Amino acid sequence: MRLSRLALCAALALAACYAEDTVGGPNRGPQTTVEITDAPFPYDSVARVDLYIVSLAVRAEPDTTNTGSGWITVAEPARRFNLIALSGGVTDTLGGSIVPPGQYKAVRMIIDTDSSYITAASGQRLPVDWQSSAGRPTLYALVESPLGVPDGGTSVVVDFDVGRSFLCDAPCHSFVFSPVFRAVNRDATGAVSGTVTGDTLASYSAPIGNVTITVFSGDPVLGDAYWSVRATARTDATGHFRIAYLLPGTYILRADAPRASPFTPGTRSDVIVTAGTEVVNQGITLPRGTSSSVVVTPLPLYAYVGDSIEMTATLVDSGGHTVPGASVTWSNLDTSVANLYVFFSYPDRALFKPKAAGTARILVTADAVSRTLTIPVLTSPPTGVSWVSVSPDSAAVAANDSLAFTASARDSAGIAMPGQTYVWTTSDSTVATVRALVAGGATAEVRGLKAGSAVVRATAGGKTGSAAFRVQ
Repeated sequence: MRLSRLALCAALALAACYAEDTVGGPNRGPQTTVEITDAPFPYDSVARVDLYIVSLAVRAEPDTTNTGSGWITVAEPARRFNLIALSGGVTDTLGGSIVPPGQYKAVRMIIDTDSSYITAASGQRLPVDWQSSAGRPTLYALVESPLGVPDGGTSVVVDFDVGRSFLCDAPCHSFVFSPVFRAVNRDATGAVSGTVTGDTLASYSAPIGNVTITVFSGDPVLGDAYWSVRATARTDATGHFRIAYLLPGTYILRADAPRASPFTPGTRSDVIVTAGTEVVNQGITLPRGTSSSVVVTPLPLYAYVGDSIEMTATLVDSGGHTVPGASVTWSNLDTSVANLYVFFSYPDRALFKPKAAGTARILVTADAVSRTLTIPVLTSPPTGVSWVSVSPDSAAVAANDSLAFTASARDSAGIAMPGQTYVWTTSDSTVATVRALVAGGATAEVRGLKAGSAVVRATAGGKTGSAAFRVQ
């Protein structure tokens, strides 16, 4: 099962925006309030996610190893919040306090796991393995950019990704807690919204509810294995979704229908978000799933200008058997990048001839089953490693726990280059150590030693990729 996500948000807001006056006395200044909101979770099996929040604090210095001085408590709600009840940027107030003007680079939250729980749709409490966080753990947010608080106060959102923090295997009878959350300046963020519909071979289209919408950053050409999750949401009964608190940037939206749905995932690329605005009408249409698929051979990972590649399309059923007599059609979606010639006597075959650098896209349809081929076209062979990615791009563990990171070296077309030798390092060996599982290998084990933050780096072919690592 592809895990869906749920988000918890805390917003530091102006006193004028907060209905309850919790700070008294003649020296009272601009107040900072904290609010809570969410994004999606597997709603087909879970009714409630109740998180008991004890307190939330901020600090000007990024060093989280100092647990004593410098921390300013913003809120002490000491109560449970049902995250399932919040969606689309709706917030619930956690509390309020005065925060002096400044740049804040660390955010910590204390929760009570003994008073937190997950409830199934049947009403049954679902077991949660809190691991080393059991009790009253102190959790630290990933602060992507310093949180500026001017004299008049401001708003900050702490985005708690419950989908990645509560891990489960289908059918989700129990969960494992591994906290992941971040902090952003609310005034510097935007939102995106739209509607998800289902398309059954163009004969039917209707909104789909409880679809998980995941916001990624990354290159659409490379595929979701190389994208990074930034936020999530879910659609309501009318198929509408809204995702708030996104930093400015260009994103990819992917829609995953509920597990019982006959629809397959759909994506929307190049969604540009700017601060203070909402990008609307970002609709996504999901194709109906099929038991058959189109197989194209050979299917090159990339091609060069001047190549000539003869490709054959075959319709294959769910058992892997060729479907005889399938009617095949080819469509060249990028005529400026390549030419495509279909053989008159053999319509299942086409000649692919790249003519300019870019990305060629070819739509192949066999009976009612379609597939879009994406083939990068280069002017000359890559000269070596162009960049290195490290996955996951950020992670957190408890002290004495470990996590595996994987590096991938790629050429200028984004094609993986196997056989590379990797050198693994860490920016702070007192916080975490890194050890390749196999000498020079692409996978390494990072072990947390003490609370703090470090950067894990992998170098191959003169290029270095990195990932953020936090020890709690």
